[in-house]
Amino acid sequence: MFLRNIDITFMEPCVADPEKIRLKAELSDDITDVMPYLNTVIGNAIFNKDTPLLTFTKEFRLIVLYPKKLTMAKAVNMTDALQVFDWLKDLINDTWEKRETITPNYEKKERPTVLQFYGWLPKTNRKECGEVNCFAFATKLLQGIQKIENCKPLFTPEYEDARETIMEVLKAIL
Repeated sequence: MFLRNIDITFMEPCVADPEKIRLKAELSDDITDVMPYLNTVIGNAIFNKDTPLLTFTKEFRLIVLYPKKLTMAKAVNMTDALQVFDWLKDLINDTWEKRETITPNYEKKERPTVLQFYGWLPKTNRKECGEVNCFAFATKLLQGIQKIENCKPLFTPEYEDARETIMEVLKAIL
């Protein structure tokens, strides 16, 4: 077993969403060596080998892995956090066990910016999506708060390419 335990060291209400919690935890073992493999396995990971750290989302939760610790934001509650930690521990151990069959990825992936997402939107500012403007929609879409389906103009033939681009990028990062 590569990683034996994940021990919570800190918990408080999440800054981004006070209904949720954020946590810090210590890892029983240094996971630096498994990070490039996790970068391959986790489709939406952003890896920085120089730091080293690996950032990714699991559904709406933001997780940052460091060699001997992790942070998680937007956990629903402590039960949710513990379930995610169990999943993560299994993922780390399974990835390490299968490393001979995984090509490690040392590339630093960049997360797309709000401006890039805004550029792909129709920019009609109809407010049908529930946001005050398209920039606000792009911001919440990138955060995983909004759904692409809420931008009705994107689902017209005129914006098919933009919609497909956004959907591919979202699939990779969320």
